[in-house]
Amino acid sequence: MSRATIGGDVPDTGTEATPQRGEGVDEVGALVEDADDADPNPAVVVNTPPVALDDWVAYRGDDGEDVTVAEDNPAYDADSEVVVVAFREDLEREHPDWSPPDALELPAECPTYAFPPRRLRRVGHAAEEDDEGPETPSEATPAERLTDAQRALRERLEETSDVAVVADPDDPEAAVLAVEKLGATHMIDVDGAVEGGPMADRLADVAAEYLGGDSA
Repeated sequence: MSRATIGGDVPDTGTEATPQRGEGVDEVGALVEDADDADPNPAVVVNTPPVALDDWVAYRGDDGEDVTVAEDNPAYDADSEVVVVAFREDLEREHPDWSPPDALELPAECPTYAFPPRRLRRVGHAAEEDDEGPETPSEATPAERLTDAQRALRERLEETSDVAVVADPDDPEAAVLAVEKLGATHMIDVDGAVEGGPMADRLADVAAEYLGGDSA
């Protein structure tokens, strides 16, 4: 899916395949795609604020002036209300506890994009994908599963300790840091919790600086 700052022409609605553009895209949790994109990536509708395209700033131009969604999408009705979407991976990373039908509070922690409703085509619902059953565990190595914050913490700890990266036994998509201190192995998970070893409290304080966990 391209962001809504790329204009497009509206095709002849008489030849539009079902589901039609704009149909059902005003439901929080709807899975949608950019109908103007030849190779779209599905995104999730996270909010449908009562704001017209002409009143929603999409971005700031090179001249420093605000550009509205309407100005950047002249083929669409400027009085129609925006539909705000986010990509699934961004939502899961920044808002892991969010779920529809509650709208995501804006501005969000993750990138969001405001679209004209008729530029979107509904392709499903986010909850339907969740009901498909457990996902196949990732083939990524434990090191590849580290978050950016975990990588930064790892670099900090490696200045004074031996640090290994191992798979999280409780989450096949995550990894934990195994830190050797005073002859003992201390395990630091993605949330900053530390298990084992006499230096657990000290390591929890350091981990909290990077992972936001509770310090001792």
